[in-house]
Amino acid sequence: MTIEGFTISELAERLEIPYRTVQKRLERAGIEPIITGAIYPKSALKTLQETSTPGRPKKPTTEYPKKPRK
Repeated sequence: MTIEGFTISELAERLEIPYRTVQKRLERAGIEPIITGAIYPKSALKTLQETSTPGRPKKPTTEYPKKPRK
């Protein structure tokens, strides 16, 4: 039986981000390992690439009309 997937270390290496970051992003995305050996499905790589980083959302870019000068 062959299982195709990635370990957290392999995902971290391919994404060039720390191991712990990959671990937290997998947890936040709700991606569970295929087996208890922490092998994640190949689709996890794409999901992690599309996952945004945590933090404050960007401020909306609303433009206000300029006040006339006196």
